[in-house]
Amino acid sequence: MLINKPPDSDPDFSLHPLHQDLQYFPFRPANRIAASWTAMERVDQSNGCLYVVPGSHLDGILYKHEIFLLKTSKHTLYDGVQGKEHLEKVHVVMEKGDTVFFHPLLLHGSGPNSTKGFRKAISCHYADTNCYFIDVRGTDQEDLMKRIEELSVKLSAPLHYVDIWKAKSRLVRGPPGNFQKLDSHL
Repeated sequence: MLINKPPDSDPDFSLHPLHQDLQYFPFRPANRIAASWTAMERVDQSNGCLYVVPGSHLDGILYKHEIFLLKTSKHTLYDGVQGKEHLEKVHVVMEKGDTVFFHPLLLHGSGPNSTKGFRKAISCHYADTNCYFIDVRGTDQEDLMKRIEELSVKLSAPLHYVDIWKAKSRLVRGPPGNFQKLDSHL
């Protein structure tokens, strides 16, 4: 995923709230998933670098994530953990080409871009191809699933949440597994 954080004078517009990536994933186990985040240019606090809460991946899932509606934004797919803003954060300053890897339970976010240029990065998640899919109905992830499925209908590509994740995935190495098994009506 290419992240092209826009420049903006309103700090609320380009920040990404504290969250755990596992909130977005309908597959487990978490210990078989890793995130990578690569800076395409120098990234620091002025252009909205990542910040992390060290050790937070050891606390398990910090649900509930809630829709993070900003006063100046219509983003409804940014979910964040509320009430954790007081936790000590470490800003991850990076040079062009630097990459960080982290656990999907690590609490993290990114600050606003207060510069005049775009802040570019590439993010990718790696999961064992045999991770198993979970039914998120009845969990805190159900609302997010519904919003994403509704968006897929609006985009004239109606898909179930799990099938969206299967379609987004690519086999990097090894034999095909659960991620490569798309349900078909054919």
